Amino acid sequence: MRRPRLSSSLLIFMGAAVSGAGAAVSCSAAGIHGVLDDGSGDGGGGGGGGDDGFGNVFPSDGGPAPTSDVAVNPCGSACGPTELCDQANLGLDDDCDGMIDEECACIPGQASSCFRGDPSYRSAMGCFPGTQLCLETGTWGPCVGGLHADQGCFSSDATGCHAMQAPPFANVDLKEGTGSFSDDAVAGTEVWKVTCPAGIDPCPGVEGEAPPDDFTPLQSGEYRVRYTKGLANGGTESCEYPLFVGARGLRVELEWEHDRGSIDLDLHLHAPVSMQPWEMAGSAVDCGWNNCTVDDLSAEEPQIRWFSDLSTPPDPVNWFLDPVESNNTCYYAPRGVGEAWRSLRKGCHSPRLDLDNVSCDPTITDPDEPDFCAPENINVDFPPSDQWMRIGVHYYGALDARDDVHPRVKIYCNRALRADLGPKGYYTPEQPVTFAPRDAGTRFWLVADVLFPEPDECGQQTCIVQPIYHEEETKSPRLTTELFVEESFGPDYPPLP
Repeated sequence: MRRPRLSSSLLIFMGAAVSGAGAAVSCSAAGIHGVLDDGSGDGGGGGGGGDDGFGNVFPSDGGPAPTSDVAVNPCGSACGPTELCDQANLGLDDDCDGMIDEECACIPGQASSCFRGDPSYRSAMGCFPGTQLCLETGTWGPCVGGLHADQGCFSSDATGCHAMQAPPFANVDLKEGTGSFSDDAVAGTEVWKVTCPAGIDPCPGVEGEAPPDDFTPLQSGEYRVRYTKGLANGGTESCEYPLFVGARGLRVELEWEHDRGSIDLDLHLHAPVSMQPWEMAGSAVDCGWNNCTVDDLSAEEPQIRWFSDLSTPPDPVNWFLDPVESNNTCYYAPRGVGEAWRSLRKGCHSPRLDLDNVSCDPTITDPDEPDFCAPENINVDFPPSDQWMRIGVHYYGALDARDDVHPRVKIYCNRALRADLGPKGYYTPEQPVTFAPRDAGTRFWLVADVLFPEPDECGQQTCIVQPIYHEEETKSPRLTTELFVEESFGPDYPPLP
């Protein structure tokens, strides 16, 4: 049985709201000073990558030419004479030379939204930011994906194939992204192929009938859709367009290889401010598999109550029922979890663990199947301001682990990727974070601290992600044990910025 699909009106609403928000946010990352005595780390090889470009979604005749006599706006509007590295301008092509933050330092594993060309177009209809990752060298890599001012995004024709947006878990009607381009398609000839963002494996398949255009993205990021139609003359034509998937607030996603035995990794989020020890089975300060799911949070006396029942967003709240149904992203969770949330008629809870992935079959591509390898993810829809939260990963166990496994933690803040940790960001030279088979049942990775400062003078909502190191000089990860973290929180939270 299919989950409810997003209607075109909801997608349009989200597009208008997210287009500006995704480009306006920014983030920084820095390592924590201080070392615990028991930390250790070892690693192997790994990596990832991608490229940008979306075929004929938009014209490529460029935007307005840079002008050197335009005053630099501190909030990043219009072109200026120099590239700026402050928070308000992170990810912007301030001098409109086609390169972004080329003179700005960063911490490996950090990520930021990015927008090429005249920054004043970053919130224009049809324009979307891409993503840039900080390289091992401490410099920003290329801006990948997105629709930019230097590509004429502000004047693109949205009547043909065009960008789409959706929250995670939603069943998306891909045909709506084809616009009028599909009007002359011969019935029964239409084919959609979706390429998932780096690290998503297995990538969900396109399902449905007449036509087969149903797609359910379970993770955040930019998906690439290729549409091919048959024509009356026997030929074919194709177009490509992006599908941007994201959710508001804090969203943490955990991925790992599923072809190396029945391996169970668990994602944990520690309560703001508190530095009480962790608890693998969950506690009042540790959101995880045993106390942060819909069954646990709907109990009469839930263990997790970090926020107020009386506040209203954007202040943190335990429960919030959004009048725009698509913003209640928990309603779309697979394996029947979404319907359980919906039946409560209370919206979504913060924090929450949408899925606990104990075991799965990596050969299954239909995300509606109960054995699909869905990611573990924890969400806080309206995070508190100026309060650190900590992310951890526990190697709960393995029935038949045949090889090392490499956890990957993606941290999203207000729909934009802010850190991609595990394959990147650790060791000198860079190597992936590695859990060996002998680590099963004991290993605990203290990943990173996350903080949402108050909006700056430009009204931007930023987040700060600070990876936690065993040794900052070598950038070794803080790999510790279940026994240790159940007796100690780990290093103190950093000072407030």
